Amino acid sequence: MSEAPLFAVAFASGATGDELSVLTLVGLGVMSLAVGLVGGLVGIALGVIRLPAMTLLGVDPLVAAGTNLFVSAVSSVAGSWPAVLENRVAFRVVIVLGIPAFIGSLIGGLYADVAPVWLLLGAVSVFLVWSSISLIVQAYTELKIEKSERHRMATYDGTLTTRTIVREGVVGMIIGLVGGAIGLALGVLRMPALVQVLKMDPAMAAGTNLIITVFVSISGFTGHLISGRNDWTLILVVGTTGSVGMFIGSKLTYRIEAAKLRLLVGVVLLLVAPVVLWDALTR
Repeated sequence: MSEAPLFAVAFASGATGDELSVLTLVGLGVMSLAVGLVGGLVGIALGVIRLPAMTLLGVDPLVAAGTNLFVSAVSSVAGSWPAVLENRVAFRVVIVLGIPAFIGSLIGGLYADVAPVWLLLGAVSVFLVWSSISLIVQAYTELKIEKSERHRMATYDGTLTTRTIVREGVVGMIIGLVGGAIGLALGVLRMPALVQVLKMDPAMAAGTNLIITVFVSISGFTGHLISGRNDWTLILVVGTTGSVGMFIGSKLTYRIEAAKLRLLVGVVLLLVAPVVLWDALTR
């Protein structure tokens, strides 16, 4: 009797890209394009929107997780390229804060199938609420301060204290661990730390966050890939459109007030969270 592949269970509770209708794939592509456009503007890959959209359309949650991490990596490369050219990346921060998140994401991606699907979706709903609150608070704070005052308060000079490194490193590893398992780079949770703790200019924080997201997403996707949870049809459709949207959005960073967009995204995430939680509870 032949033994079934260890990763077969990953495809047992939902559809793969080849099983979805053309209309559904087109819808996912359009959705990813829109998410990428907004994500490029605010400096966040916004996989936290893309992931529940895939699962609600019937994609297996673990397949969606691996796909979402790959798309976050590719689209963040597209979005961060203009930031690199415009010197809007603090590479010291990328190295110090990105390595712990990278390690955590790899471990999370490798052992994502240990937890039941309903628990993963429940975790997604929790992070949706957490992310929405972070975005709303950050946007509200920025909107209360005049633009000239925001630039005056952005005092990051490239240095990091030992306390900041340890604190943000531990938090980054935990976020990476959970994010790698559920398929989210969770850059939305790093942005407040970059802006409020390190006092970075929002535009530089956006570019820095996208670079960290690239490495964290690649790490998490590698874990899912090793475990056999990858879907190249979905990756091609969602990844291509997401990258195009992210590149365009990043080029428009200075032309549209990102704080208002962050506020809008935060409200949308808050509305999506109950839907994902219901999906988790009914599995």
